[in-house]
Amino acid sequence: MLSKFSLNQRMIILVALAGSVAGLIAIALWTQQPDMQVLFTHLGSEDAAAIVDKLKETKVPYETTGGGATILVPSDQVHDLRLQLATQGLPHGGGVGFEIFDKTSIGMSEFVQKLNYRRALQGELARTIAQMPEVERARVHLAIPERRLFASEQEKARASVIVTLRGGQQLSPAQVQGVIHLVSSSVEGLQSRDVTVVDGHGRLLSATATDETAGLTNTQLDYQRNIEKDIETRIQTMLERIVGPNKAVVRVSSVVDFRKVETTEERYDPNSQVVRSEQRGQEKSNGINGVGGGVPGVQSNVPPGTDQEPAQTSSNSSQTKNETVNYEISRTVSKIVEPVGAIKQLSVAVLVDGVYETAKVGEGQAGETPAAVRKYTPRSEEDLKRIEDIVKKAMGFSAERQDQVQVVNVQFGTEPEELQTATTEVASEGLKPWMPYLRYGVGILLFAVILFFVVRPLLAMLGATTEQIQAEASVAELTGANAGGATLPNAPDRAQIIEMAKKNPDATAVVVKEWLKSPS
Repeated sequence: MLSKFSLNQRMIILVALAGSVAGLIAIALWTQQPDMQVLFTHLGSEDAAAIVDKLKETKVPYETTGGGATILVPSDQVHDLRLQLATQGLPHGGGVGFEIFDKTSIGMSEFVQKLNYRRALQGELARTIAQMPEVERARVHLAIPERRLFASEQEKARASVIVTLRGGQQLSPAQVQGVIHLVSSSVEGLQSRDVTVVDGHGRLLSATATDETAGLTNTQLDYQRNIEKDIETRIQTMLERIVGPNKAVVRVSSVVDFRKVETTEERYDPNSQVVRSEQRGQEKSNGINGVGGGVPGVQSNVPPGTDQEPAQTSSNSSQTKNETVNYEISRTVSKIVEPVGAIKQLSVAVLVDGVYETAKVGEGQAGETPAAVRKYTPRSEEDLKRIEDIVKKAMGFSAERQDQVQVVNVQFGTEPEELQTATTEVASEGLKPWMPYLRYGVGILLFAVILFFVVRPLLAMLGATTEQIQAEASVAELTGANAGGATLPNAPDRAQIIEMAKKNPDATAVVVKEWLKSPS
């Protein structure tokens, strides 16, 4: 049968048959291939090599992707393999941890023990830091000096941390500060200022974290965010009762005073005074003095015995009063301690969606339902004013703090996207349990396509060629008999020849061509 075809036709038939067989074999292998899922990802070279060795020992099929950092195993064995490897301490997470002390030798010196302890501590810290979602790998280097006899001669401990971040990820200053405190709290005698954190590109992260968080601590930042979140929740829940779910967006910004202020005040009132102490004294004297002294001059210096004038006498009386009054001015002493974390100012921004009304467009033909269209209508100024008043009441608006409130009406227009996203998620969740069966269905479909569109046309073509060959043989036999002028005993009559021509027009055409070529 193949001899009747040309060389190109033979090649096409053989290639089609070979492709069909190869496709069927590939489909069979693909449907029998196990569903591979991720066992571990973002593995180091040491952890990946250890896990692959364990999988080879247990003869579990596996695949590696991502340069060996990701290992895939059959989906039905993922959880069991994770539990088995976890009992063996795999993956380690980089470095050597305290499992280094599981095997000890008798002849180990004190220096080796200290060195192993430092290695174990570095490895455990690196594993802990690598648990952060943004960190892919981490390494810790500790410089712990020997103990000195005198404290003045004791050197400080230091630590360096290098982190390799995942693609597009960054560590916030608060996270860097957390890494610093983690390392400093894990090493005896290590201060936070002696810990250096560097990323994979050599950029210093610890200095930036110290500078940016010098003003506010993590506790203060959390306190401020909690205040804003609480106010947002109160306003959001109230507005959703009015405008509907997902129809309002609230954002709050606060200025919080974290200063600790103590004021001591002393006031004096000059118009208010009281007597503090009073002292009164009175002195009174009355008497005659003795001989009075003479008049200064010669006579007073004359010796006795001489005639003298009689001595003169004098009398006096005196009265003295002393009074002392001390007054105290009124004084007030006040010690005022202002609360820490007082709100200095609040700023609230509110976006409110408009009103949607369902309108019917067109009456349609008989028996058809008119099309429904959602029409957007902005909210009136009265509604916005009423919403603004509600927001002020919910946030505790204060004009003294110069609080700010802004309510804006905008059209969200996100309902179709949200509905489409939700529909896609629901569809994917619904198809997930059927994925294994879907693979077999696709394989059967491909098998049917190859069978009906490749194999079946080839078989039909070969069958038609066989019939054509038989028809040509019979027609040729008939033609030869007629050409020789002989009459065959079983020669077909005219009706049979016409029926044969209808069934095999190609063969009949060939015979007619032969007749035309032959001499008459």
